[in-house]
Parts: sequence; structure tokens; C-alpha cells
Amino acid sequence: MRLRSDPRARLRVVLAEVDGRIARERPHATRTRATGASGATGAPGAPAPRSKAVAFRILFDEHLPRVRRHLSCFLDDRSEVEEIAADVFVVAWKKLQPENPMGITWLIRTADNKLRDAARRDRSKRRAIDALTRGLQETSDALHPLEALALREAIVTLSARERQVVVLTYWDELSAGEVAQVLRCSAAAVWTTLTRARAKLRRQLEAKEADA
Repeated sequence: MRLRSDPRARLRVVLAEVDGRIARERPHATRTRATGASGATGAPGAPAPRSKAVAFRILFDEHLPRVRRHLSCFLDDRSEVEEIAADVFVVAWKKLQPENPMGITWLIRTADNKLRDAARRDRSKRRAIDALTRGLQETSDALHPLEALALREAIVTLSARERQVVVLTYWDELSAGEVAQVLRCSAAAVWTTLTRARAKLRRQLEAKEADA
């Protein structure tokens, strides 16, 4: 899967612009603090409003690892993870409002939208399930190869929605409320879906044990 243009190149341009703005803003911020301290105008010592560049750099540094982690649960190609993560933050830069920056749920929802767009061009259900299995394995102690195989086969039985809720809950470690924000549904619906997914996985794994 390749995106039409390289989002990583666009993100590098965005970051260069962001860091350039921040460098230019620092002398101004220093002068503003000095003016405030002398009692010229404004409340002495009051922080200057956060600029878009500063707000984006904070957002990027804080949440990039979690966006990558989320994507790596569905994609086993590191370059694809980096491409879509970059695309998410390019969109975030365009839409960012410094006074009300988006949080992790917005970023993950955007990442999921990008994943769906990519999936329309490159159907890879088996690879996604393999990556999901690997991701769930990595959240706990290493599984025996036969256990890993059983888990992968069990995950196949989940619907796309159930797999998504499982990923957001156990892989991204989001609360039911946060999952609800990502999926634009109620927390009660999240719990219902998660309970159903757990029951399916339990039945499949117990059946494998019985056959062993």
C-alpha cells in the first residue's frame, strides 16, 4: 500500500515551518515578558497566548508514539505506519486551533479514517489480523507458538467493529469513554461490543484447548 504522495515529506515541511515559527516567536515572547514585568501593558507576568506552532509541537511530541502504536496493531509494515501517522499530523496541523487543541481520541479517529481509506485501495484483512494478534501478544508475556496461532484464528471470528473495540481497549489502553469518543457511540455500546468480543474469543480458545 502506498499513499498517492508521501505524507512523511509533507510532515517534514510542516515541522520545519513549526520549528521556524517557534524560533522566531521566542525573542518576541521574551520582549513581551519584559514589557509586562515593567508594568507597561497587560497583566504583569501573565503568559502569552500559546501560538499554533507551539501547540502543534506539544501535540506532536506527546501523541506521535501512541498514534504509531495504534497503527502498528493493524499494519505490519513500518513504513506504512509512518506514512499514515504522518498524514494524521498533517491533517492535525491544518485543523489545529491553538486555544482548543485536539486530543488523542481525535488523532486515533483520524488514523482509523486513514486506515479505511487505505484499505479501500489495498485489501489486507489477513495481514491486519496477523498484526493484531502480534499486538495483543506484545501486551503480555510471550505466547507459545500454538497459543499465538489459536489467538490469531480466534480473532478472525470477530467482526470489524469487535476487532476495533478490542484494539482500542487492550492495545491502545483507552477507557470505555475514550473508545466511545473515537467510535462516536455510547460507552454502553462499547461495553456491549467488548463483552460480545470477549465471549467469542473465550469460546474459540476453549474449543481449541478441548481439541488439543
